[in-house]
Amino acid sequence: MLDSRGVTPELVRVVIHAAGEIRSYERAALAMERLLGVSTSAKTIERLVGQVGIELADLRDSSDEPLSGQEKIESPPEVANVSCDGGRTRTRQMGQGPGMHGPLWRETQNSSFERMTAQTSEEDPHPELPRAFCNPARVANIAENTPLIVESVEDQNVSHESSEAPQRLVRTCLSSMADADTFGQQMKKEAKRRSFYEAERRSFSSDGLSWNWSIWRNYFPTFTPILDFIHALAYVYAAAKAIGTSDKHRWACYLEMSTNCWQGQVDEVISAMRRWLQHQGIEDGRELSEDDPRKAVTTAVRYLNNNRKRMDYPRYRRMGLPVTSSPMESLIKQINYRVKGTEMFWNDPDGAEAILQVRAATLSDDDRLDGYLRRRPGWPYVPRFTQPSLAG
Repeated sequence: MLDSRGVTPELVRVVIHAAGEIRSYERAALAMERLLGVSTSAKTIERLVGQVGIELADLRDSSDEPLSGQEKIESPPEVANVSCDGGRTRTRQMGQGPGMHGPLWRETQNSSFERMTAQTSEEDPHPELPRAFCNPARVANIAENTPLIVESVEDQNVSHESSEAPQRLVRTCLSSMADADTFGQQMKKEAKRRSFYEAERRSFSSDGLSWNWSIWRNYFPTFTPILDFIHALAYVYAAAKAIGTSDKHRWACYLEMSTNCWQGQVDEVISAMRRWLQHQGIEDGRELSEDDPRKAVTTAVRYLNNNRKRMDYPRYRRMGLPVTSSPMESLIKQINYRVKGTEMFWNDPDGAEAILQVRAATLSDDDRLDGYLRRRPGWPYVPRFTQPSLAG
């Protein structure tokens, strides 16, 4: 049985990767014993993650250099895309003795930095609504709503995904318990490390949450702001269900409005919704109860109107920029897989921050985690740092 003082540098590397990928420290310890024949306790793994995670956080905040210590991006990417979104985890107070003290749901801040390649075009390379958004079952799943009982649209004007869509080359990510403004500063440093501010084409894609766009205004104002099309689609779908008089009619409304949004005609969608509300005698929706289905239309109008300047999708496609932040949504799920669960409670704040650093590092496509561990004191050929004595 090894404790944290008896773990070799190479085993530290294995432990950190296992802890970042496997759902719990207990399962990571079991996997290491069965696969490597190494008996390491869950508590030892937890202590090592705590040490390395906080070291990674300190490194993140102390330097503008690449976190791996090796990779230096000499030229900016062809396309630089930044996304951010919030997640959740549960924490507990430290130093309170045995038992669970002060359990609390806390917000996590997360971001994705995608180095991409894409062609530009004189014309919209993908003007028709993609087939994925014309399948009733799939659209209902995307919109997290009940499906409409209609046949899928099979039409020559409904196209597949464009082969000219931006292609991701490298993704790096950040995750933290920090407040939004501090996290925005962390994002700015990461973007500088990746030479994102020097890219010819820069985009910031997100959903409609106000804190995301405050980060864009404060730290990425030169990046083209893009509302995630899938979030817009979800609001349109909910509104169409309220407007239509039958499933066939609702689906037709959805297709017309989603196609208009895809083609950059969001003003027409807002106007059509407002005309319907006027016909219903509804002013702004505040007079409606929350369970009134027509509330979905007033909510969609407000959402689309607030984000209309970020919905010029034909222009974004011509520029070779992404029009969805679905990779960011996927990243949140990947982070939550490791940090969010019914019986997961992280020490607040260091335990939560440490596992977020390790998880984000394992999900990054660069060499930042192994690069740091190779430079960490104790690794072969790296002099061990000796902590000066605090004794008087």
